[in-house]
Amino acid sequence: MTTEMDPADEKAQRPKGHLTKSNKGTETLPVATAPFYAKWTCTSTDILFLLLVTGVALIVRCWRLSVPNQVVFDEVHFGKFAGKYINGTYFYDLHPPLAKMMFAAAGKLAGYDGVFDFKSIGLDYAAAGVPYVGMRLLPAVLGAVTVPATFAAARACGYRADTALLASLLVCFENGLVTQSRLILLDSPLVFFTVLTLTAWSMFWTKQGQEFSGVWWFWLIATGALMGCAASCKWVGLFLFPAIGLSTISDLWDKIADRSLSPARWGMHFAARAVGLLAVPFAVYMFWFQVHFALLHTSGDANSMMTPEFQTTLKGGLDVSTDRDVFYGSMIRIRSSNAKSGYLHSHTHNWQHEKGSGQQQITLYSHADANNIWVVEPAFNTTIDSSLGPVPVKTGEVVRLRHKVTGKFLHSHEKRPALTSDDQKFELSGYGFTNFAGDSNDNFRLDILSGDKKEAGSDVQLQAIYSRFRLIHRNLNCAVYNSRKKLPKWAFEQTEVNCMRNCMPRMSTWHVEFAQYPNATAEMALKKAKYRPLSMWGKIWEYNKLMAESNESLTGDHPFAARPQHWAWLRRGTAYWGGNGHFVYQLGNPLVWWGSLAAVSLFFAIRFVLFLMDKRQIYPTLSGQRKLYLSSAGFFVVAWACHYVPFFLMGRELFIHHYFPALWMAILVLAFTLDLFTARMPAVVRVSVYVAVAAAVLHVFNTFSYITYSRTWTKEACLKTKWLSTWDIDCEHAIGGVRATDPPPPVTSSAVAKVDGDSDEVEGAKDDAVPVPEQVAVTLPSSAGAAVVESGSIGNIADIASPASIQAVIETSNPAAVHVEPAFEPPVGMPAADADPKAEASAVSAAYSDVEDTGAHAEL
Repeated sequence: MTTEMDPADEKAQRPKGHLTKSNKGTETLPVATAPFYAKWTCTSTDILFLLLVTGVALIVRCWRLSVPNQVVFDEVHFGKFAGKYINGTYFYDLHPPLAKMMFAAAGKLAGYDGVFDFKSIGLDYAAAGVPYVGMRLLPAVLGAVTVPATFAAARACGYRADTALLASLLVCFENGLVTQSRLILLDSPLVFFTVLTLTAWSMFWTKQGQEFSGVWWFWLIATGALMGCAASCKWVGLFLFPAIGLSTISDLWDKIADRSLSPARWGMHFAARAVGLLAVPFAVYMFWFQVHFALLHTSGDANSMMTPEFQTTLKGGLDVSTDRDVFYGSMIRIRSSNAKSGYLHSHTHNWQHEKGSGQQQITLYSHADANNIWVVEPAFNTTIDSSLGPVPVKTGEVVRLRHKVTGKFLHSHEKRPALTSDDQKFELSGYGFTNFAGDSNDNFRLDILSGDKKEAGSDVQLQAIYSRFRLIHRNLNCAVYNSRKKLPKWAFEQTEVNCMRNCMPRMSTWHVEFAQYPNATAEMALKKAKYRPLSMWGKIWEYNKLMAESNESLTGDHPFAARPQHWAWLRRGTAYWGGNGHFVYQLGNPLVWWGSLAAVSLFFAIRFVLFLMDKRQIYPTLSGQRKLYLSSAGFFVVAWACHYVPFFLMGRELFIHHYFPALWMAILVLAFTLDLFTARMPAVVRVSVYVAVAAAVLHVFNTFSYITYSRTWTKEACLKTKWLSTWDIDCEHAIGGVRATDPPPPVTSSAVAKVDGDSDEVEGAKDDAVPVPEQVAVTLPSSAGAAVVESGSIGNIADIASPASIQAVIETSNPAAVHVEPAFEPPVGMPAADADPKAEASAVSAAYSDVEDTGAHAEL
């Protein structure tokens, strides 16, 4: 980015030999001009304005910060994550860690102990004694700082103080930015670091006359560090790299044409920018991840999202030690290598889909138990000479896998699996019966893909943990494949595994996690295998890879999701919270949004017209503001495009708050455009225009402040603010609406049991319903399944629970909720088989969705 100096200096800077001429009052400028940049020194007037806008911004962001006093929108996730940091409990989220750690620090300073779980929207902070105002104060202050930063950015670009003041006021009274900065959400830290990055970059350009000086280096390094912090909050911060990168490339290209600059000097400029704008952000990003892992050192609910090697780095995490070598006759447990969790599994229930065989189900199950144990046997009609001792299993050999508990062989045939009719996929089943030796459809070729370099022979001879292999069906030439799809309830919502032709190795790669040979010798027992803990670099790489997969798979039909083509013209907002007579609805200031969109569009029109006129050698000066406007507004338009256009390429679920970084850039373009059109106006007229714009923005801000600050208003007033029919503001929450005074009717007719997100009627709930007391904790005999019951009353709880230990917590607040969670204990050695397959409710499906339930939220 280059910015314009005073117009009076422009004429003096014109190279000799380039004449100007008049053409109907339009002065032409030389084709080649020297680069321009602003030299801004902060004056007493600037300081006065900075103090003024900072004070106003703090008032605007912090007023009524305690309202609502309940969990709002995605505070459900980020408040809970703050508690995880405080307690040191590992969790997974699809965003980088910096913003969440900032909330944890704010919560710790405010007195939050990490116990309150933020588990649902509407939970009462005050009743639980949560210092939520202190946690919300962090984003409010960060949001307030963006206002004076806007002033500084505009001044650094070469604009007068009045234009900078107007730009800062436009940001200050933008309802959407205010709403987002008053809640425990990631976008306020993201916008904060984005604004500071571009402000630092603008300041760097003011120091171009002091190349390689201390202050020059300071602003360059500050730009890189802040850019790294933005990317460490959300990956949207990565869009700063192309924005600043294009500006840097343009600058370095211009410097090549400067004959006064030696190649060595140009190389120094290149190296300095490579360090400041690439190495520094990368180092900052890595640093915050190291802090993240240092804080989250204890095993948590999200362990199953990570690889076993990752889990071994956590306190109380996975600790596996097993016999290393696998022989014919060994009992083994086979784990999917690239899906983080899931064991090849079978149980005494048959396939029930229409095109299936009706034979015994083969699935993936997330917990280790005896129904995951298989015995390695030679191929059908093949014998192994074990007279000289156990015979090791080697790559390329054909084997059979016999289910230890049921005696069935792993089997495939020309039957379609449960979840697809693809002719390249075949059903896997358990097949066999008494006095039946099996058939050739039980045969699978074991192909070892790779081994551990530290374990000799692991790429040739099958070794537990160290050998990665595929199982290829001999007759069908298909590979045992993890589809990662959840099976129906009749298969207990476990994960489907089938046999697929021409599949990629990623989801058809397996390894042995447990191996035991009967009557093993002492020498054999000494050879053990263990997962090797990941290094810090390995953990960062795995976490970021999982984040990419999670973002890609984050699709849904959220009622307030919005596509990018609807953002800039503010087609709709997002409902955050609703109460009696007041609510929070995320909607921007229409005047600011529509004005900034018009300014960006006008820039493209002006640039196109100037391009055509330049071709005819007519060079309008735009009242002496040409280079200032084109360089500064042009840079922020490019930055706007870099932060907006990529979203059109994303198939994932998106929301209007994803537009906020781009919105800030468009607001600056709006201020610069107003400056362009008022540059030659008399001072009184110019000031009057600015005051009128600011007053109009303030009036609109106040009009929509009811949904920004959750102020009480009437249904009639609410309906009047729905300027567009697409603004789905729920005015029934306002005074006079049905949700303002009438409580939701109690549900007593039935109870609903939910298992991993699906629901069925609970048998017996209608006939034998009994009132549920508030805050009752009970322990029930049940299987290790997971269920949630919601109703004003419940019937026979045994209908949704079968024998094993389940802890149930019943919380009732109309409607009542019963939350039943499995009291799962990690198996030691070889655990008993699951007598009742209801114990296998679909815990594995969450791990294969690549998005933890706590991470699959509305954020990018």
